Amino acid sequence: MNLADALQAFASSALNQSNRAIRLHWGKAQSTLEQVLVVQRIDIREGLYTGIEGHLTCLSTRSDLPLNTFLGLPVAVRLVTDRGALHEICGLITDARAGQSDGSLATYQLTIRDALSVLERRVNTRIFRSKSVPDIIDTLLKEWQTRSPALARAFDFDLAATDRSRYPQREMTLQFNESDADFIRRLCRREGIAWFTAAGKRAQETASSGDAGLPIHTLVFCDDPMKLPQASAGIVRYHREAATEERDGITLWSASQHIVSGSVQRASADYKHGAMDQSSQVSILDQGEAGNDLAQLLSDSFIDVPHAADSSDDYQRLATARMLSHELRAASVEGSSGVRDLVVGRWFELTGHPDVSQLPPEQRQFMVTRLHHRGQNNLPKALNERAQRLFDSSRWSSGLPDLITQSATSATEETRYQNSFSCVRRGVALTPTYDPRIDMPRVHPMTARVVGPKNEEVHCDELGRIKVQLLGLNPEDHAHAQGAGTSGTDADSAYVRVSSSWAGNGYGHDTLPRVGMEVALDFLNGDPDKMFVTGVLHNGPNKPATFNHAGGLPGNRFLSGMKTKEIQANRYNQLRFDDTPGQISSQLASEHAASELNLGYLTQPRTDGNGQARGEGAELRTDAAASLRAAQGILLTTYARNKAAGQMLDRDELNELLGQCTELFKSLGDYAGQHGGQAADSGGQSALAGAFRNWDAGSTNGGQDSAASAPSAAHAIMAFGAATGSVAVTPKTQLNYAGENIDQVAQQHLQLMSGQRFNATAGQGMQLFSRGTGIQAIAGEGPVLLQAQNAALTANAQKGVKISTNENEVLITAPTIRLVAEDGSYIKIGGGVTMGTQGDIKLLSASHQWGGPSTQQAAKTSFSNAPTDQRFRLHYPGESAETAPAAANQSYRITLDDGRVIEGKSDANGLTELVKDDAMRILKIDILKPAL
Repeated sequence: MNLADALQAFASSALNQSNRAIRLHWGKAQSTLEQVLVVQRIDIREGLYTGIEGHLTCLSTRSDLPLNTFLGLPVAVRLVTDRGALHEICGLITDARAGQSDGSLATYQLTIRDALSVLERRVNTRIFRSKSVPDIIDTLLKEWQTRSPALARAFDFDLAATDRSRYPQREMTLQFNESDADFIRRLCRREGIAWFTAAGKRAQETASSGDAGLPIHTLVFCDDPMKLPQASAGIVRYHREAATEERDGITLWSASQHIVSGSVQRASADYKHGAMDQSSQVSILDQGEAGNDLAQLLSDSFIDVPHAADSSDDYQRLATARMLSHELRAASVEGSSGVRDLVVGRWFELTGHPDVSQLPPEQRQFMVTRLHHRGQNNLPKALNERAQRLFDSSRWSSGLPDLITQSATSATEETRYQNSFSCVRRGVALTPTYDPRIDMPRVHPMTARVVGPKNEEVHCDELGRIKVQLLGLNPEDHAHAQGAGTSGTDADSAYVRVSSSWAGNGYGHDTLPRVGMEVALDFLNGDPDKMFVTGVLHNGPNKPATFNHAGGLPGNRFLSGMKTKEIQANRYNQLRFDDTPGQISSQLASEHAASELNLGYLTQPRTDGNGQARGEGAELRTDAAASLRAAQGILLTTYARNKAAGQMLDRDELNELLGQCTELFKSLGDYAGQHGGQAADSGGQSALAGAFRNWDAGSTNGGQDSAASAPSAAHAIMAFGAATGSVAVTPKTQLNYAGENIDQVAQQHLQLMSGQRFNATAGQGMQLFSRGTGIQAIAGEGPVLLQAQNAALTANAQKGVKISTNENEVLITAPTIRLVAEDGSYIKIGGGVTMGTQGDIKLLSASHQWGGPSTQQAAKTSFSNAPTDQRFRLHYPGESAETAPAAANQSYRITLDDGRVIEGKSDANGLTELVKDDAMRILKIDILKPAL
């Protein structure tokens, strides 16, 4: 055997871990790896909130071990305690490095981490709906175990030390481009839940029984430190570390206190109630006289994200958690020891310390929050020196305390393990710190698609919030919630607020994004759970608006505005602005009945920026009905006010014309009255003219609500003014009616023409007066009939009366006919013929004949004497008075223009009492409400 073989044989016998103080257990791979790899040095850190991370520096007689053999393997680092038991630190191998080799001895360094730390490398974005933080943790960690058999064999988790009833369900919790580990840590920090990693229960049982089971580590969550068990170390003595000591002990104990904030103030906007939720908590710590004074100044005041908590009680719980995290940092102990079975998240009782031993038993109990294990196995000196040279060549510094290093290079076997630790008194809340400025993931705006229930095109709640689906999420991540998050339905998110340019109480600018639209999301206060819609984006399926269903971009780039779409159809409403150079216009339009208000330079709908001109000005048009209603009057005029100069009701030209009208009407009317005619009734026209002149007084009310007071009837005028004439034509009937007078006045001619009959009827007399060229009444065809049916017919003339006929005869008949001349001469016919004169009677004829008596009869015209008596029919609304249902037994009051009042009830046919009068009367009928 040569020297190399001898050295290798020596190394092989030395590299046996069965009797070593520090061992590795590989579970199912134990039989393969225990003979080829032995740990020489450990440097492992574990702690509350930090997990496990350590380096295992190992030796082997083989330099060809495949590094990927180790990756992902569970491993237990077993420390032999002072009582011969095995204490385990379990984790997963995440890194493997091959170091230097001298031919017979090779070096390797392995990195061990807990599963939560490993999952820092799994970055994801996903949504959790209606789950509390413990529920989310439970769901996520079970998914790890389901998706990775390797992880399931080596990892477990425990939520038993949390009170799950304390944590409300959140409508939506978003993991945003962050690792699973960071996501869980963020949630735990916010809620005040502590976490740490411990050897799993099965691993502890395996260690105690020596069974070759799998190394398992457990991720423990806790919100009550009193639920955590005691460490297996039990009671630990404070003493120096020496080989003569039977038990491991604590060799360094250094208590420290730190000044911390004395109060916590939190504020969060509650947008549902429009108020700020306030929460505060004051520390109960005694930080000394000066410390307390300074602490009260160090207030931890923070404005949280809106709606940060589920309720006031929940918000107070969060504020309390922030205060407890400060108090946790207020006092701690740093120490060193050789106690191999100290455990993070477990407590021990200290004895032998001169100060601590004086305290009551419950104050001698301490919870370990941080551990740093450092140790190495005791190899023969020659082999150890070879290993150290290889480690140095590999640039693997030991990082071990001097005591361990010195003993390793000596022939003695003194302490080869030491740890440093931090602890707090048992019972102190282990609440982690939470600072949104640090713990929140970096967020940025992103896009989403609007979703809603099936067949819903617009979906929202009473606050105008909508549902969205984040694009790009993995459906597999949301299978636990039946696809909620990636289903394309309203289950994919909580209701999300929509940003608006204006939002008031019952007013604002509200355009709800519709299902299928792409929206831009941002996050209030940088919190992923508080997303809101900042805008809506066009995309390939949702192209920019095509106004009037015509054209598109870039051809119609000068058009802007807003166009909607009919739900479950394709018709539109739109407000369109056209800024085409020299052809600007605007349009408010609804495709229903092609109803439009067009202003400016009017064109046909543009395509590629071009549209046929239709005119200039303003157009209001519809294929259906249109109504223009104004309680305080309407002025329609063609008298220009260029550039919108003057007041709204400027009408100087109309006032001037109305003055001319009133003057002509009154002067001619008065003249007629002075010359035997009927004077015109100018009262109505004068009142109307006065109201028209004072119209401005009713056109504005100083900015007050017009509906607050009823408009004056005097100002409810409709006025028309046409500078160059007006036309009103219809192929059918045209109706003009006035409850009082109709005054038609013309400065020149008033011309009435009828293609057939001209009917003029008056209930109280008809007057015709002409000054100037007289009156002509000519029947081009047919007779002329003049009757006075109830009085005399008088014909007077200043310069003679001529009655003639070109054919037949002139017949004058009456009971008595009397012809009287200016000198008194007369002829009376009737009851004989009597002639009388003071002068001569001359009969001039060629001959004369005298005979016996003779008479003739003339047809007598008969006149109707029917009175003007009337009955009125009361009826309910209907298409016509004849077909509408009668209003029977309805009380009424009839007031006549002569002052008489008639009251009664309608009969079964709705008819009133007969109103009797010899003359036609103006009357008013009031329908009376029945007495209650």
